[in-house]
Amino acid sequence: MAIPIPYRPSGFLLGNPAALVTIDVFMDIQCPHSRAAWPNLLAVIEHYQDEPVSLKVHMITLSNHRQAWDISLGLFALAEGDASNFRDFTSFVYEQQEQFYNAAFLHKTHEELRQFLADLAHKHCGVDRVAFLKRVSDEDIYIDARTPIRYAATKAVWATPTFFVNNADNVPIDHRSRLEDWKGVIDPLLAT
Repeated sequence: MAIPIPYRPSGFLLGNPAALVTIDVFMDIQCPHSRAAWPNLLAVIEHYQDEPVSLKVHMITLSNHRQAWDISLGLFALAEGDASNFRDFTSFVYEQQEQFYNAAFLHKTHEELRQFLADLAHKHCGVDRVAFLKRVSDEDIYIDARTPIRYAATKAVWATPTFFVNNADNVPIDHRSRLEDWKGVIDPLLAT
């Protein structure tokens, strides 16, 4: 069975929409390696803010991160399609990751996770908790959140973070890579 055509392309775009150098990253909000990569990716996009470079973030859920799906729904709900909102809330949530990692939620219920998520959103930007949880449960948020997971399947992504540069996956970058490492990949591409 083919994957259905999504309502909109996967991912949140940060940087130049007409980029010559595109970075696609598949991340999981509960993944410690994704968390480690996140500030470095933001440093990359800030460094190249006046250059034709873009970063597209595809938030997926790995099977061993049971809290990640609901937290991802919250990211999509709060962002409402706005990449800046997504970036800011994702940064905030990554800072809280130890509070919802596997051991922290081992004996907690799904409803406790939803309340925790509402607390995060309220603490981050003062949203109404009830309205936020209602939005998290909306069908369009569900569709938006599953789109990157399906897209990841088409790219044979099975771990996070996974990086593509100009659609190539043989990238000498990992979650520990700093701005200087990224410059070693990007600068030669900009020079051609």
